[in-house]
Amino acid sequence: MHRHRAKTTKTVGWTHCVTPVECAANPKRGIAHGNRTDIATCSCGATRHSEYNGGRINHGPWINEEVHSNA
Repeated sequence: MHRHRAKTTKTVGWTHCVTPVECAANPKRGIAHGNRTDIATCSCGATRHSEYNGGRINHGPWINEEVHSNA
């Protein structure tokens, strides 16, 4: 089974919640909103957005764009 290995490839200002369903169910997760979003890429091509704010982290899911574009 493949295990993704995150390598940050881009850092941007915070733009959106990376786990909106989980944050709606557990508002404490939302405290990671507001500072920056890191975009990590695995060697397989999957990407993951993670929010960072004041030492708090909210990792989004790994998304394989190739799989989603063929759906």
